Amino acid sequence: MTLWTSAYDHIRKQWREEWFNGDVKFWEMPNGLCVRFMKGCGYRKNIGPRRLADHILAARDFRRQAATLPSPDIAIASLPDHITAAAMVDYGKVAGFPVIVDVRDKWPDIFVDYAPAALKPFVRAGLARESARARNALANAEALVTMMQSMLDWGLAKANRAAMADDRIFYLATMEANTAQQSPISDLAPEHQNLLNEASSKTVFSFVGTFNKTQHPSLILDALEQLVDQKTFDPSGIAVMIGGDGVGADAVRSRIDRLPFAHYLGWMRPPEMRALLARTDVGLLPMNFASEAFNNKAFAYLASGLPILNCADGDLARLIATADIGINLPAGDSHAIAEAIKVLATNPTRVQQLKARARKVFDSEFDQRKIYNEYADHIETIARRGRTKH
Repeated sequence: MTLWTSAYDHIRKQWREEWFNGDVKFWEMPNGLCVRFMKGCGYRKNIGPRRLADHILAARDFRRQAATLPSPDIAIASLPDHITAAAMVDYGKVAGFPVIVDVRDKWPDIFVDYAPAALKPFVRAGLARESARARNALANAEALVTMMQSMLDWGLAKANRAAMADDRIFYLATMEANTAQQSPISDLAPEHQNLLNEASSKTVFSFVGTFNKTQHPSLILDALEQLVDQKTFDPSGIAVMIGGDGVGADAVRSRIDRLPFAHYLGWMRPPEMRALLARTDVGLLPMNFASEAFNNKAFAYLASGLPILNCADGDLARLIATADIGINLPAGDSHAIAEAIKVLATNPTRVQQLKARARKVFDSEFDQRKIYNEYADHIETIARRGRTKH
């Protein structure tokens, strides 16, 4: 089995050490998975022409390498990005194997979504070629799989076709069930252990992950500063933990220093993140712009049995409302976040009820063993049948 991935680390914005320092351009993991790297040009901004150029070059590198290797029985291509996904679909057509496209985000349409209103027509026109590339990839894929209904609806509309039996939704949770027993506090740095021990009698709110323009803890800090300005609010009963790194991290650290009940933990390795969330009461999912994507943070929070203060739309918002496992809030509304924090901080019984339901929902809907087995069975069924689209 081979995993194709970019030689450039999207999160850290640097070349991957395994590729950069290696004598060969692939890496075999201890579990036998072969990782092959596609080289682009790198980029500093998530949204911009250089990122598109990086993906174009990476897709060319993939085709160059793939031509020298045996053809697989089947391939799963993630979208984004749409350029390397299209390269895989085209290669599958030539070599005669089926390709499933896993739709994770609305690329390249998302570039239009982020553009100022006055510039949207120009951005849309400038991306016409890329939009066509994504449309062809989706239309020629053997099947589409997604993590949410809204993504499947978008993918089918982009492909201009109706749903078929092989198009499926799999809620691929990014974390297994997480408890304090499974994730000991010793996995955290000593100073972070002390913070959580001191907060053990408080309602703990946590944000974990990358800081970017869409999801940024500055929105949380806006809400906390508003609460401090409300002289009637007592912050002694809450602790807010911010774990992560990215855009504006220095400003986040500086603002948190002025809030004695909030703490910046920096970038967290997976064991550290699990240990933190296992001792958290509420997960924070602030968003400056509404998105229907079922966020990876949501899986991490639900795996830890946490209700979510959520600013996303789509499947996650519907799940939270239907199962009563959190509070849905408008994107970009720091005042709404402040009020929600205040409601939960003053009602620990309500928090415990929400936590119990979140744990139950994760166990029943997002069990990794069940879902991943079903996903693997789906892939193997298509692989045995072979390519049907011509």
